[in-house]
Amino acid sequence: MALTSQNVARNGVFNMSEDFNLKSKDYWKRMGWGLFLGLISALGTFIFIMLMNLGQGLFFSKLTDNWTPFSGPWWMVVVMTVAGLLVGIIHRYTPAQQMDTFEAMDKGYLDPKPVPSSLLASLISLISGFSLGPEVPSGFLAAGLGSWISKKRKMDPRTTRTTVLSSVSGAFAGLFSSPLAMLIMLLETNHKQNVIYYGTLLIAGLAAVIGFAIFYLFNDFNYASLLGILSPPAYDLRLWQLGASVLMGVLAVPFALVFVIFNKIFSRLVEPIKSKPVLRSTLGGFSLGLLAIVIPSSIGLGTTEMSIVTQQATQIGVLLLVVFALVKLLALSGALNFGFIGGPIFPLLFVGSCLGAAINLIFPQIPLGLALGCMIVAVPAAIVPIPIALGAIGIIIIGLSPTNALPVFIAALVSFSITHGLLGGDHKKASEVEGADEN
Repeated sequence: MALTSQNVARNGVFNMSEDFNLKSKDYWKRMGWGLFLGLISALGTFIFIMLMNLGQGLFFSKLTDNWTPFSGPWWMVVVMTVAGLLVGIIHRYTPAQQMDTFEAMDKGYLDPKPVPSSLLASLISLISGFSLGPEVPSGFLAAGLGSWISKKRKMDPRTTRTTVLSSVSGAFAGLFSSPLAMLIMLLETNHKQNVIYYGTLLIAGLAAVIGFAIFYLFNDFNYASLLGILSPPAYDLRLWQLGASVLMGVLAVPFALVFVIFNKIFSRLVEPIKSKPVLRSTLGGFSLGLLAIVIPSSIGLGTTEMSIVTQQATQIGVLLLVVFALVKLLALSGALNFGFIGGPIFPLLFVGSCLGAAINLIFPQIPLGLALGCMIVAVPAAIVPIPIALGAIGIIIIGLSPTNALPVFIAALVSFSITHGLLGGDHKKASEVEGADEN
């Protein structure tokens, strides 16, 4: 019997409903809200990043590119301690907390009530030089905005999920400099394996293009642009390098486990003062300020330092490169457990760049671009549940050709598979911070 459109619909292979019907007014209404919120979220994220960069410029404009241990400025202790006091006060009197953007994307909703105070705490954390990234505040700003407007407009759950995904798409596509990476990220989130989902994907994808365009228009200001941060020499892909990418994916796993161990240690240390957020964050700011004096590369989200460690890898040496990677993991874990709000991806990119540069020094036959590309994505992919999207982001950072991109995806998938599969890890357990504030 011929497989007619009626039979297809009857058997559930494809059911063209109002969820994905380009002739439906309801679908175009969803698209209108999705594109509007993608635009607004991208603008909101751009403003947040602009404020972050301006604030960091006030404190860090006098910092040099010196990576020498024990050369950090003493006043970082004062800055980070005061920031800790402010963040602690925010936690004490508001519902500010670390929120999971990926969980919001899975559920299609994020409680907008804690968003304003959480954004303020995050902005203070990032401006003050804590080892955190802007992707988490950008994500919950977008998801919270989409959820708030959906609630105000009394939208149904289907439309609300579309607006949330579109909002995050607009924000992240600009932040990570790639609509394609955002589309891949949407496919890596929890969703029904149904053709109907492509209706939502189309709306969110167009919102991602809008978000990217907003940031691209202001590219001269270099706000959150990851395009070509690193420019290693080009190389010709060889078959053995695919095997090397597997090994580098495996090598990233121990560093992910170190991050988990750091989280457990800090969680136990912070537990006695968890109910005293002012003391907790102030003490954390002071401690991480001391760490900044000892290892200056522990300051900030790490994008600027990525260029420094790769260009001066020979002078730094293998041992210090590994130390820088471990200290960055320590600073990231400490910041999250002491109540500071931000994301792990940007600091983890720095960790990967240190390890990639070290691998190239130990094994010069492994091209620098290959080592950097594999480790930059393998380290965060072992922790954050978006390995293929991270691979796309790594390609953007280095500017790899399509052929040379294959080892990058292999390394990301290997590290992700080991930590989330063979080791029995759940992505939420691997990426969550046990000491995060629950206020």
